[in-house]
Amino acid sequence: MTSYQWHFSKEELLDTPSIADGLTFEQEQMDRTKGCLYMLAVATRLNLPQLVIASATTFFHRFYMRQSMRRFHIYDMGATCLYVATKVEENTRRMRDFINACAQKASKNDKLTLDEGSKEFTKWKDTMLYNEIVLLEALCFDLAIEHPHSYLMELVPRLQLANSFVRRIWSLLYQCYGSPLCALESPRVVAGAAILLASHLYTEQLPDHWWDRVDLDGPTIHDLSADILTYYVDHFGNKRLSTPSASQSPLYTNNGKSS
Repeated sequence: MTSYQWHFSKEELLDTPSIADGLTFEQEQMDRTKGCLYMLAVATRLNLPQLVIASATTFFHRFYMRQSMRRFHIYDMGATCLYVATKVEENTRRMRDFINACAQKASKNDKLTLDEGSKEFTKWKDTMLYNEIVLLEALCFDLAIEHPHSYLMELVPRLQLANSFVRRIWSLLYQCYGSPLCALESPRVVAGAAILLASHLYTEQLPDHWWDRVDLDGPTIHDLSADILTYYVDHFGNKRLSTPSASQSPLYTNNGKSS
């Protein structure tokens, strides 16, 4: 199936299943962010690479374009999206470790340990495995994802971007996983919008109308960069953008699997 099925208008973001079930747009956007931050916390606990996180958050946003948060809790589905992403990106963890990390972050108690024979462990496992089928059906088993980071690296040599600037663009993309950018535009456009916004935030000098050189539509990336900035200000205020370490780079792949 074509990826065009996952491109939505801003008007469609105002008419999702969750909003139809009574959530306001603002509440849904906040819960999208909470769900993605939860996945980031679990992924950090499990030392998962950025590629897994990027895929998981994309699954998450796509799922809630077709299903309601009133029906599927964001933590339950967040855990499921991350679990499926570890398999898709071939970077799995032991079920015991995975469920304990999910339970710890959901309860905000990093000392929590669930015994594999406990009712709570079984509940987490059964819920996640059930939701896996629900997720796959909602996604139409379309699990092949292109990410903005791949297009960013394609654009780096063409625009002669400095490594330090590229790391800042990665950081911007990383901190905006909670925004449904992947539902609005193609990964290539998201990458272009991130470059544009980062160039303004960090006063990086780029050639005039550089977007024409790389076949991007100027008005489109300007509009999306404004959306990214609005999201960042709304959810992070005046906190300065942080730069991920090398191990957090979207290109970094940690293939070490727990036995």
